[in-house]
Amino acid sequence: MRAGRLAALAAGLAALACGPERRPGRVLLVGLDGASPRLVEPLLAQGRLPNLARIAREGAWGPLESQLPLSSPRIWNTIATGKTPEKHGIRSFVRREGDHLELLLSSDRRAHALWNIASDAGLRVGVVNFWNTYPPERIDGVMVSDHLLPAEVAGRRTVAKAGAPPSGPLVYPEAWQARVAAALGPGAPLVDAPDPFAHAGAFPAWALRGEPGAATGAGALAQRLREDAALARIALEIEAGIHPDLLMLLLPGIDRVSHAIWAGVEPPERYPPYLRATPAEHAALAAALEAYYVYTDALVGALVARFGPEDLVLVVSDHGFEAGVRLGFLTGTHQGEAAAQGVLFARGHGIAPGRRAGAVGVADVAPTVLAWLGLPLAEDMDGHVAGFLEAPAPARVPSYDVRPVERLPLGESGVEAEIVERLRELGYLDAHAGRP
Repeated sequence: MRAGRLAALAAGLAALACGPERRPGRVLLVGLDGASPRLVEPLLAQGRLPNLARIAREGAWGPLESQLPLSSPRIWNTIATGKTPEKHGIRSFVRREGDHLELLLSSDRRAHALWNIASDAGLRVGVVNFWNTYPPERIDGVMVSDHLLPAEVAGRRTVAKAGAPPSGPLVYPEAWQARVAAALGPGAPLVDAPDPFAHAGAFPAWALRGEPGAATGAGALAQRLREDAALARIALEIEAGIHPDLLMLLLPGIDRVSHAIWAGVEPPERYPPYLRATPAEHAALAAALEAYYVYTDALVGALVARFGPEDLVLVVSDHGFEAGVRLGFLTGTHQGEAAAQGVLFARGHGIAPGRRAGAVGVADVAPTVLAWLGLPLAEDMDGHVAGFLEAPAPARVPSYDVRPVERLPLGESGVEAEIVERLRELGYLDAHAGRP
């Protein structure tokens, strides 16, 4: 056993030392949490998602098959590692420790993610808000933890403020803390898109329920706009600052908003009487959700504008949405087969324009990125290179998980309670919370 592990280590290090065999450009990977083909397809047909439509024309697009249960951390970690939850170790949001819940952290992930592999290969990397990136990991580049925005919502602004309450670091390296804090501050709108919630007064009352740490009513929904814009602004700051070979960003807004107002997509009779919208209310909910997709498309456009036509651009979602009632007022959920498809858009060197993506699963994203970069695939990955990518057969290594991931010191970020409460308010933490 020891000899086998040493051989795997030697093979992995040798492959990384050689560097990428073919690197035609850079990679942008944008995650849109919860983006559903049920809305993406008609909005594309109506010409309302011009930036995603351009990626589709220049490359490939189609559904991305997810894996039940549709829990965001388990799926996004599969996307990042190319491995099933049983291998990467992130099966849920939390685990139970006695009578309380503990968030799963980056230290609970047992597999190397794309950012670790690329960084070890000598590529510069930027990572913003991917699940389970607290504490941040030491990479050749910049990592902004998924605990950053809850710190802002809680009013702590702990990124780089003197005299802030003690907390663990949210950004690596330390030199980037001030730049991230500045990107979180007020500024000119990042994109020119209508406010999806300008007419929230027409919503039914149950759609205006507040959330912990945010303004009530339409203000809670509008907070999603500000958060997505802040994350995109941080990603653009990293792009301008280090020009990374791999930039990864996860935007959570579509998922959060869909939980609240998905009833605008479904026939009213799918819901109990107290959640049935009037025709006017139904139209207002549908218009707002569609407008949020349009807004997100504009953010994608701002990011893609920094990348050339030969660079690889991937936009993916972890799952879709379906009708369902949680906590008595949330009308969108993702629990079954009806929500088991996300979306995938890809363009760049080696991708023929204007084609359907074909059969692609969430575990195939990481191997596809590695193959495009000319990096070896690991034999212990569960995914494969997507069929839409025309590239030489990649080399193989037994595993990338042969040396420990270096992380910043483990300590409380100071916002764990806020994150748990947010998850509870979205209906994620039920009687099964923490179970594998």
